[in-house]
Amino acid sequence: MDRVDKMSSAKRRKKKSRKKLDWRKLARFLKNMLLIIMGVLAVYYFTQSPFFALKDIESTGNTKVTEEEIIQKSGLSAGMNYFGLDTQLVEKRVLAIPLVEKVTVKKHLPDSVVINIKERKPLALFCAQEGLFVIDGKGYCLEKCTTAPSYDLPIITGLKPDSLDPGEQVIKSDDLEVVLAALEQDVLQQFSEINIAQTDNLIAYTRQGIPVFLGTTNKLSEKLDVAISYLDLLADEEEVEYIDIRSIQAPAVK
Repeated sequence: MDRVDKMSSAKRRKKKSRKKLDWRKLARFLKNMLLIIMGVLAVYYFTQSPFFALKDIESTGNTKVTEEEIIQKSGLSAGMNYFGLDTQLVEKRVLAIPLVEKVTVKKHLPDSVVINIKERKPLALFCAQEGLFVIDGKGYCLEKCTTAPSYDLPIITGLKPDSLDPGEQVIKSDDLEVVLAALEQDVLQQFSEINIAQTDNLIAYTRQGIPVFLGTTNKLSEKLDVAISYLDLLADEEEVEYIDIRSIQAPAVK
């Protein structure tokens, strides 16, 4: 009987001990949770403090696009929370400006943002029924040219555009891509027009009005270099009817 009583007493002590341990675990858990919640709230209120309110918005790399236009398009404004800024969204917004080719947005603690842009550079004029349109080296339309003399650039003729909206490619054309890639500085200075209506019979016109037959776009840069060499040699000639560079190995002049 004494043995049974001792066993019962031991079981009761174990139960009490377990209850004490359970309460201690619960108290420790609640304490840890309270510390975590307090920490999260502290971080939240710290990051939302006026100390991290946006004060300085700067743009770099822009020469034609104004800083006011960039900031307006970005959607940024003074007072916005630094940590709430989505740089990818800002970049996407600024890229909607037709003259902008590339955008990088960088945040600087505690309250400034720098928007660095790379502008599209006018390379040629695209001739359409609606008028002349300024395009860059990738064929993107920048703006409508109201007066041709305002841009001293060669005119691309012979193609029907898919789009003339600023910021859009005027047409997806392999020939146009090759022609634009060949427009180096010396080419820009010598030629006023390149007609690519016929893919196997491109014709460039010098600033003196001399037609230069180029054939296909194959080795176009080399053909234009040869044409420029001939133009230098023929600078003193009074009348030149045409220059034929369809074959680099056998150019002809008349």
